[in-house]
Amino acid sequence: MTSFGFKKILGFALLAAAASCTKNQPAAEVDTGLGPTTVATINGTSLSESVFRYYSLTARQKNAEDLTAEERGAVLEDLIGITLLSDVAKKDGLLDSRTVAAQMELNRLQVTARLAATDFLQKNPITDDEIQKIYDQNLPRFSGNEYKARHILVASETEANAIIEQLRKGKSFVALAQEHASGPTGPNGGDLGWFSADSMIPPIVGAVSAMAAGTYSLRPVKSDAGYHVLFLEETRPRVPPTLDSMHDEIVSAIQRNKLEGYMKTLRDGATVTAIGDSASK
Repeated sequence: MTSFGFKKILGFALLAAAASCTKNQPAAEVDTGLGPTTVATINGTSLSESVFRYYSLTARQKNAEDLTAEERGAVLEDLIGITLLSDVAKKDGLLDSRTVAAQMELNRLQVTARLAATDFLQKNPITDDEIQKIYDQNLPRFSGNEYKARHILVASETEANAIIEQLRKGKSFVALAQEHASGPTGPNGGDLGWFSADSMIPPIVGAVSAMAAGTYSLRPVKSDAGYHVLFLEETRPRVPPTLDSMHDEIVSAIQRNKLEGYMKTLRDGATVTAIGDSASK
């Protein structure tokens, strides 16, 4: 459900912005949700301690209590600068722009959507059984063999056949690759390294899977890149990754699926009426 932008919701970085009260109005008289404690006042505007703490976490990756005196001063200076610039923007009427208003509203929607998504995942934790199930379902992807091979890529079938004829006469595959290959692996003797069926183009996989180790292809192998002459050095069974090595990837996939299902439930229960052209001003 890419239309709902879940990856963007999950990956959205919360903006570190300084919130300020109305000038000359005590912070205690305005319920901003930031708490009553302030760390400074700037031209009469209160700088909330909660904003200071949050900025410390996002900008310094440290709790406020863990800041050195120098770091604390630097964080405060950053926030003073942000607040002063914010005051200038308000004074100069820059916030009156519809584009700015739309940007701020979108930021608000993204932050609150992220909060709802995080809360949903916390209330619906992933179990070990779910992780094991996904791992087991994906094991077949890692079955089969891996191949260590070389290739010589040329532009025409005629060139490829000429190279195969030279191989029949005992010419070194590595030397021929260095001499004739047009691909980037040519200088390395056409070395493709180890690859599996899902990490290499199908024509090459199909050819090497029918070859014996230590042999070269008797006919050119055609792909979108040109014509390949192949040499299979070695074959080995593919070893699947461990559950531990795939744990984080599996958890992310399950979270995406859970959120997509949750969003579909919300969407199915919502009444949505499209009105006019969203691009109109």
